[in-house]
Amino acid sequence: MQIAKDTVVSFTFELFDAEGKLLEKSEESASYLHGGYEGIFPKVEAALEGKGVGETVGVSLEPEDAFGDYDSELVQIESLEVLPEEAEVGMRFEGADPISGHTMIYTITDIAEGKAVLDPNHPLAGQRVFFSCTVTDIRPATAEETAHGHVHGEGGHHH
Repeated sequence: MQIAKDTVVSFTFELFDAEGKLLEKSEESASYLHGGYEGIFPKVEAALEGKGVGETVGVSLEPEDAFGDYDSELVQIESLEVLPEEAEVGMRFEGADPISGHTMIYTITDIAEGKAVLDPNHPLAGQRVFFSCTVTDIRPATAEETAHGHVHGEGGHHH
């Protein structure tokens, strides 16, 4: 079977920075629904089209193709009083964007004088990365998966 629209693709991957340093490596296969459902970077999805089990794809991704450009205007300064007691540099937590109300993941990048710098940018925002993956399985998507636009695990998915 080859990767095409409405197939579930499982793969292992490695992610490298622009200098070739390994940033992340999957220990188990990840899966996504192929065909424009936004489950994987579009440039990677395009490179995987037509591939089969065992094939490897490597794609260089500019910031706009991966984690986006770094937006310094998103960075906020908050009083430590409104943060968890165990707040420390490097800690990540969910919070609401004060403008849109959407849930964001914030990283504490600095703490000084009773205040913390909160950065909701992805840690790899603004960076070019290289994504390499090996296809481990391909199967037809179920009608429920295509209707919902994402892969469901064993035994289905309950919303």
